[in-house]
Amino acid sequence: NRFAILPMEGWDSTPDGRPTELTTRRWKRFGLSGAKLIFGGEAVTARLESRGNPNGLTLTSETQKDMAALLAALVAAHEERFGTSDDLLVGLQLSDAGRFTRPFDTKKPEPRVLYHHPILDRTVGLAADAPVLTDDDIARTVDDLVHTAVLAQQIGVGFVDVKHCHGYLGHEVLSAVDRPGRYGGSFENRTRFLREVVAGIRSEAPGLDIGVR
Repeated sequence: NRFAILPMEGWDSTPDGRPTELTTRRWKRFGLSGAKLIFGGEAVTARLESRGNPNGLTLTSETQKDMAALLAALVAAHEERFGTSDDLLVGLQLSDAGRFTRPFDTKKPEPRVLYHHPILDRTVGLAADAPVLTDDDIARTVDDLVHTAVLAQQIGVGFVDVKHCHGYLGHEVLSAVDRPGRYGGSFENRTRFLREVVAGIRSEAPGLDIGVR
């Protein structure tokens, strides 16, 4: 059917990125809803420092079992109401909040930026001389997201959605026209982040479907 659950962040996980009772209740309702496409359920990050909220979900080796239980609760609720989950497609959105990270305190932005912008910097209280992410930092983020995709496939997720919107890290790199180095300037460089994430997922998690928003 055409009904889908879109990847809105619930912001009700534990401080270390694990689902809570509220998270599980919401995901069970996703399963009960009748929607057949769970488009990400919600955004998850590859590390705590990449979250847009201190109560955002994180999928790491440490939280994988908790995320597996969360997915299982959704699927079980769907099967209980509809008899089967054979036609259910569930994914996770891979996210890095980038400029809008608030990983440990909602009142304390900790921006991860690729370049300085006179207006956007002010919105998050970023000093004009604050450091930007290095090419090595971005490459490590690629590796982190690929690893999270592997973990997602291991728990039974059908696809991952690589978040490239809303001003988050993946979106910002596309507009880094004045940034030097491998991830800025030319169109080829500005799309390198996405291409490396996708190539890494295809290599490390073969068969896992990939979406991009």
